[in-house]
Amino acid sequence: MKQYLTNHRSRITLGIAFTLLALWLQMSGADSNRTIINRLNYLAYDLRLNLTLPDHPPTTGNVIIIDIDEDSLRAEGRWPWSREKMGTLVTRLKEAGVHTIGFDVAFAESERNVARELIEAASQTGDLEHRDYLEQLIPQMDRDLAFSRLLAGQNVVLGFLLHAGGEESVGELPSPWSVISPEQRGKLTLPIMSSYTGNMALLQKAANHGGFLNTTMDADGVLRSTPLILGIDDAIYPSLSLAMARRYTKSLRFKMDTAHAGESERITGLWLDRTLIPTDQYGRVLIPYTGKRGGIPYISATRIVRAANPDTFPQLQNSAVLIGSSALGLSDLVSTPTGPTFPGVEVHATVLQRILSGKPFPREPDWANAASALAIAVSGLLLAFLCPAFGALAITVFAVLFIGLMIAGDVWLWSSAQLALSPVMPLLTVMSIISMNVLFGYFAEARQKRQVRKAFSSYMAPALVDQLVSNPDSLRLTGESREMSFLFSDIAGFTSFTESASPELLVSVLNEYLEAMCHAVMEHGGTIDKIVGDAVVGIFNAPLDQPDHAERAVKCALAMDRISSDFIAKMQARGMAFGVTRIGINTGRAIVGNFGGSERFDYTAHGDAINTAARMESVNKHLGTQICIAGTTAAQCPNHFFRPIGALVLKGKTEAIEAFEPISEQAAASPLMKRYREAFELLSRDDPAASGMFEKLMADFPRDPLVNLHYERITAGILSTTIVLAEK
Repeated sequence: MKQYLTNHRSRITLGIAFTLLALWLQMSGADSNRTIINRLNYLAYDLRLNLTLPDHPPTTGNVIIIDIDEDSLRAEGRWPWSREKMGTLVTRLKEAGVHTIGFDVAFAESERNVARELIEAASQTGDLEHRDYLEQLIPQMDRDLAFSRLLAGQNVVLGFLLHAGGEESVGELPSPWSVISPEQRGKLTLPIMSSYTGNMALLQKAANHGGFLNTTMDADGVLRSTPLILGIDDAIYPSLSLAMARRYTKSLRFKMDTAHAGESERITGLWLDRTLIPTDQYGRVLIPYTGKRGGIPYISATRIVRAANPDTFPQLQNSAVLIGSSALGLSDLVSTPTGPTFPGVEVHATVLQRILSGKPFPREPDWANAASALAIAVSGLLLAFLCPAFGALAITVFAVLFIGLMIAGDVWLWSSAQLALSPVMPLLTVMSIISMNVLFGYFAEARQKRQVRKAFSSYMAPALVDQLVSNPDSLRLTGESREMSFLFSDIAGFTSFTESASPELLVSVLNEYLEAMCHAVMEHGGTIDKIVGDAVVGIFNAPLDQPDHAERAVKCALAMDRISSDFIAKMQARGMAFGVTRIGINTGRAIVGNFGGSERFDYTAHGDAINTAARMESVNKHLGTQICIAGTTAAQCPNHFFRPIGALVLKGKTEAIEAFEPISEQAAASPLMKRYREAFELLSRDDPAASGMFEKLMADFPRDPLVNLHYERITAGILSTTIVLAEK
């Protein structure tokens, strides 16, 4: 665990930092630095609401909208309609059996009285001949008075507006539902308004009941919640929806539920008799939209006015109706989560329908902030510590599942319990930590690929480097033991060349030679372990797996031998003597990895197998050969041809190593090789007959180095293929 925390300290620290930042933003309150977060909360709310809306809004309910729509305006004339026409509308509704009528309009101004206007006009001209008659007509022409008589006793609720600004109050308000006590002044969280636009006193007294039409837009101009109560001075007034609900249910009792929080007294709910309507601290509820406009039944107002029979609309029986307008020209359209042109009257109707249904309103509970903070802390810390253990793909899959689970849980709480919890900050926390880890993984992978390419591009064939870059996991820089084939090459007599050549010539010639030799190693899939002076060291089967590593090493050695011959001829043509290249190969297990620490990348191998390969190169000068291959390598090259050299006991060693010289297929079939193998077989059995055979070989092939080697050893009295070397 300690090692895990150390290795991923940066990622874990950043994850914790993201979590703490998210917690601070969540708990900091709805101030200016949360504008973007609030907008995201609005967006999340709207998406969740629309996602869970029913395909078809419920048609049951006893709330109906009498719509002053475009058809009504064309049929009955432009707005405002006369009090007489409005009276006719009220009369028709009551005849149809409507229980409660609410007006989504305010009647703040009186209607023109023709008799009064004629008297005023006559007074200005001095012609008052018919004044007495006209004064008798004033009551008969008073449409406001006639309308007030129609409103009286008809269970009508008039709408009015409350203002927070400094507007002058107009009209009259109904009696308040409650008052703010002296103990509550300055403590109650109820919004207090400063003025109003009420109805004419005559009409308001006749109707007796009223409710405000105010709604509260969010910062983005969308209507998601609405107040059920507001204050003005010390009086508390209901909304139109709440007032209609009280009249419809004939509730006698109204009471606010409050709770003390520090110095303030917060509203928690409203009681209508025994029905509790939970609200936020400002007396607001979330509007329970059931779909786009039309979720509440509409009837065109002109159809009611012109109805010949009260039974034409049976759905009006014992209903609660709101009279309002959906016409574009009357500017009563608002933006809601379900659409940008939602009739304001339907907002009131939707709230009224929910109150009458007895179902709870959707709400954001008091503990919502704490729940979000807990979700942020748990998910943030969990991901901060777990994500570094996985790769980018695993993290991405985990992220999709985790985020999907959070969203599903949020939608489930909304659908099953109507709880509006904001998933924004928990989701942002999760996405931030996961994105950070994915980016870390991406950059770490890119850094690893750059490291691999930089480390091996000069030492391996481009195709192998591309394999490592595509699959860096195949490179184990921490070190591993594996079987490999090692190739050592060196130039005989190179010291003499360096003493005779100028520095410029030495560098030029050596670079040309080394470039050719290194190219041969990389062309055969080897890795250049190091270049020391004129010596080239190659590794096969590391860092990538190469089952045919021994064959690759032998083929590389033969190619380097050809390159050496061509280079010697080229140097001779330029008048310079250049030594032959001697090569040694051995196959065995060794430790390979990144030696030297993180500051200096040195991918190399260590072990006796690589030291033996170096010794195999050096024995060439004693054997007279140019390529000396260990038996461990030759045993893995069934497709190559070799002739045996003998069992070499290297200086400092006690066990002999079988050594071979690679030859071509043509050479293997030559008379020399056939006779050599026969003589070597006799020599390996310490058979004296081997002496005569090598003597004849010497006579026929005096320049063959191995024939010379064994002939001289036999002449010296050593009848054996075991060669003990006194020098390296």
